[in-house]
Amino acid sequence: MANANTIPFVPESGAQSPASKIFHLLSLGLFTLALLWVSVQMLAAKEWVFGVLVLMFTAINFYVFFLEKAYVWRYVLPAISGVIIFVVFPIIYTFGLSFTNYSTANLLSFPQSKQYLQNLTYLKDSGEEYDFNLYEENGAFVITLQDPKSDILYVSNVFNMPDAPIELNVSVIQEFQGTKLPLKTVIQNRTALDFITAVLPDGTQLSKAGLRTFMSRFQRYKTIGDKEIQSNETGVIYRAIDETGFFTSDEGKQLTPGYTVPYGFKNYLKILTNKGMFEPFIGIFAWTIVFSLLSVVLTLGLGMMLANIVQWEPIKGRGIFQTLLILPYAIPAFISIQVFKGLFNPNFGEINKILEFIFNMSPQWFQDPFLAKSMILMVNTWLGYPYMFILCLGLLQSIPKDLYEASALEGSGPVSNFFKITLPLLIKPLLPLLIASFAFNFNNFVVIQLLTEGGPVILGSSPEAGHTDLLVNYAYGLAFTGDRQDFALASAVSTFIFMMVGMIALVYLKFAKIEIKR
Repeated sequence: MANANTIPFVPESGAQSPASKIFHLLSLGLFTLALLWVSVQMLAAKEWVFGVLVLMFTAINFYVFFLEKAYVWRYVLPAISGVIIFVVFPIIYTFGLSFTNYSTANLLSFPQSKQYLQNLTYLKDSGEEYDFNLYEENGAFVITLQDPKSDILYVSNVFNMPDAPIELNVSVIQEFQGTKLPLKTVIQNRTALDFITAVLPDGTQLSKAGLRTFMSRFQRYKTIGDKEIQSNETGVIYRAIDETGFFTSDEGKQLTPGYTVPYGFKNYLKILTNKGMFEPFIGIFAWTIVFSLLSVVLTLGLGMMLANIVQWEPIKGRGIFQTLLILPYAIPAFISIQVFKGLFNPNFGEINKILEFIFNMSPQWFQDPFLAKSMILMVNTWLGYPYMFILCLGLLQSIPKDLYEASALEGSGPVSNFFKITLPLLIKPLLPLLIASFAFNFNNFVVIQLLTEGGPVILGSSPEAGHTDLLVNYAYGLAFTGDRQDFALASAVSTFIFMMVGMIALVYLKFAKIEIKR
């Protein structure tokens, strides 16, 4: 039974002054109207998914901030919205993209691709250029064309700027009197002028080729069916093949750009069955695991060793040594990486000069896969050890000195003390941080991209991959480099990365003793 003196918690929203309430309602109303306007614009542009999502968010936001019974949700709605927008939505979007053929060759929808191909033109006859000028006449427009072979001047009938293809018949005239419009007006109306086809008295058709010229240009493709187009030049028929997302002839020639289509599990199957991709992918996956593990082990080993040395009481000036050892952490990583890139230069680098002077050898750090990976591990150890050094330095302060004194009475030395006392007491609190460090290095894009750019290239890989690529660098290369930037295939690789990092997160939560409510 509750204590009679216990006062239940009640939000003090009702304590608002009338002015505060008016301001609150006014702000909420303006914000709601703004979101509704955005939603309507998206729906009008046929962006159904985004339009509906904005509309749902508008309704939820209005419900939470208008009704008193939803008062407590006002504190968590912004955080939940941020997680959905910046975490959940990118994951779902990337996962959905992996089931399509979305790439630079298949960016458009089917209607957009078809329309683009129909808008293409080609030169006919000799392709002479007719100089044109734009005139204004009674609020409308007139075009004049100058024959390049004679002094004949052609003038069109009066027209308004079109928003769809039109034909204008032109006739011969000796001289045209009118208000000639400047180039600025032509530039402002260049899109509308692209819709105009000028027909000469002999039937020759001209269209805009430049800001001051018309030429004999004709439509390259014409529609002969819902899924078919025909070339006006060659007569070849191209059919839309939904399995590939391209208009394709009977001979197998594809027209670009294609269009985006559902692709099923083809991207995942390509990764797992295409020899030119599967073998490099497995190699890159293995290297990513090895790189992440060795980076954690090496940085921890070096950082812990230096922390123990600096903590040794007989050493004088320990503060100076601590400052110097932390300095690499203060220098931006991209600067350090560029410095190391110069030091490891096979021809002019200081490291090779020293090795050549002492051992008469000049390793090709960027050409040999093993040396390139060794170089990356050395550089990443240099960049990462200060973090481990700082952690170990702080944790060493928390170990009671009585343990070492008792161990000394039993005759134990420094090495025995390290493995029996120091290491066990450091590893347990460090374990969650080590798992986090592994996850960070699993996606350590910067050090690979700036140092080797993934090279050297894996021979036979298709698409091209590098021996030092991590999965994240490989996905980046698929999406943003090469002749065909395959965003869908990169999304499939990113899904694998997400699954791996997700498993790492679960391990982290387990070791951090965080209960996951199912």
